[in-house]
Amino acid sequence: MSKDDLVSPDALEAFIELHPEWVAQGDAHGLTLRRRYVFSAYPRGMGFVMAAAEHAERVDHHPDLTLGYRWVVAVLTTHVSKGITQRDLDLAQALDLLYHEHL
Repeated sequence: MSKDDLVSPDALEAFIELHPEWVAQGDAHGLTLRRRYVFSAYPRGMGFVMAAAEHAERVDHHPDLTLGYRWVVAVLTTHVSKGITQRDLDLAQALDLLYHEHL
């Protein structure tokens, strides 16, 4: 199985059971994973976005990130596959680890 193959519905369900902060959502372009991160201050959210961007560059897989006042929303999908792949699940876990470093 390639990292660009869509994950099975069972694998996605198992991931969400272990990571309930993540929500799978469908749209016209396929399935996405979404999570809202909350921070105690705006600069902490900005630091998280910068760390996430640096990680995304290293792994060559880029999330959509929206920065607000004391929050960041991350949306993950593999556009070429039109859905959620192992790359998205790996990135979600990496973002969760980065989040704990920026609380």
